[in-house]
Amino acid sequence: MYTRKEDGTMTRVLLKDRLAHKLTRAIASGLYPVGTLLPGEMELMKREGVSRFTVRAALAQLERHGLIRRTPHVGTRVISRGSTQGFGQQLSTLSDLGRLASNNKRRILKIEEVVISKERADQIHAVPGETMIRFTMVRVGERAGEPPVAWTSEYVSRDRQELVTEAPAHPDILMIELIQSVYGDTCAEVRQTIEATKLPAEPAEALHAKEGEPALRILRRYFDPKGKVILITVSYHPGERYAFNLTIESK
Repeated sequence: MYTRKEDGTMTRVLLKDRLAHKLTRAIASGLYPVGTLLPGEMELMKREGVSRFTVRAALAQLERHGLIRRTPHVGTRVISRGSTQGFGQQLSTLSDLGRLASNNKRRILKIEEVVISKERADQIHAVPGETMIRFTMVRVGERAGEPPVAWTSEYVSRDRQELVTEAPAHPDILMIELIQSVYGDTCAEVRQTIEATKLPAEPAEALHAKEGEPALRILRRYFDPKGKVILITVSYHPGERYAFNLTIESK
C-alpha cells in the first residue's frame, strides 16, 4: 500500500503498520473496550487478508505501546485505550480539513431554516434575527461499528438552497468546498476557537455519549476575501474519542 505525501511523492505503508493503526483506532474508539479480547490471529488474518507474520508484527507494536497483553492459550487482552491519538487529526490547512471529511463522512440528521436568536448569535458570532439554513450532522467513524467522532451544526445563508440537495449527495466533501464549487465563493481565511466544555444533550444523544461528559467545542468561521462570513460551523467532540493536533513550523 502507498500513500501520497504533501510534496506529491509516494511512500510505502507496511501492512503491519496499517493493521496496527486500525487496531489502535478500534481500541481508542471503544470498539474493543479495556478488559476484552481482540479477535484471534486466524480471524484477523482472514478479515484483513494478511499473513500471520503481519498480524503478529502489528500486535507486537500494540504490546510495545502498552495497549494489549498477549497470554498463551488465553488470547490478546486490551489493557489500555492509549492517548486516543489514533482518532486525532493533524490540521493546519483546508486540505487537512478535506482529509478529515474524506475519512469521516457526514451523516446529516436534520436540515432546517432557523432564525438566529440573540443567545445563539453570541455563541456562534452571527447576526441576531438573521434566517439561516442549519445542517445538523455527525461525522462517522472510519470503520463499521465505530461510534461517531463529532456532532456538527453548520450555518449558511438562507439563499444557499442548492446545498440542501448537494450536501447529502456528497458526504465526503467539506461544506466550504461545496460552497466554493456551487457558488464560486473563495475562502480566504478560517478563524477557529477551541474550548473545553461539557457535552450538551442534543450532541450527546446523536453521539451515543453521556450528557455532561468532557468534550471539545470547535467553532469555525469561514471568510471570503472581503471579510464576509460564508460559513459557520460548531462541532462537539467527546473527549475520549478525539485528539486535535496543530503543527506550527518555524521558517
